[in-house]
Amino acid sequence: MEKKKAMVTLANGGQVSWEEFSCWTANKQRMGLNPHAKNMFWGVDHSKKMQQIVKASYENGTRKTNWNFGGKNGMAKSVMTPAGEFSSLKEVREHYGVSAVKLRDWMHKTRCDEFYFLETATSVTGKGSSAKVVITPDGKFESINATARHYGVGVRTIKTWIRTMRKDEFSFSE
Repeated sequence: MEKKKAMVTLANGGQVSWEEFSCWTANKQRMGLNPHAKNMFWGVDHSKKMQQIVKASYENGTRKTNWNFGGKNGMAKSVMTPAGEFSSLKEVREHYGVSAVKLRDWMHKTRCDEFYFLETATSVTGKGSSAKVVITPDGKFESINATARHYGVGVRTIKTWIRTMRKDEFSFSE
């Protein structure tokens, strides 16, 4: 007598074995069975409306600009140039109007004495050098990834909780 494999039918009509489905995270299972955007179709009008809303929120100051760019990026290193100090390579490229390849050539080959990092990678402390401890209602976790695994959500969700949605409950350890 043959055993029938238990199959799970997903919202999109696809099927996966129970063995595979049971290995998925809680979030992936939920989205596979009942996606929040099921039967929703967004056309060009919706896209234009959303674009107008976002543009208006930037103009009236209710939406913050990206918090992780240029010198605000934890991995950015200050660069000294003939025109002075810049907080990131991107700022230097934009100032001089050169490509990343050209700037790298200047820094490592042709103009090393004029273009250089102010800090060495080993002297940068707290800038992506190690995993950050996350404090949650369920205790401390050694990294964002560990926190995400514990709660069954994505890393991006944990970062959003820390920054905005649940910042009173979730934070980085100092």
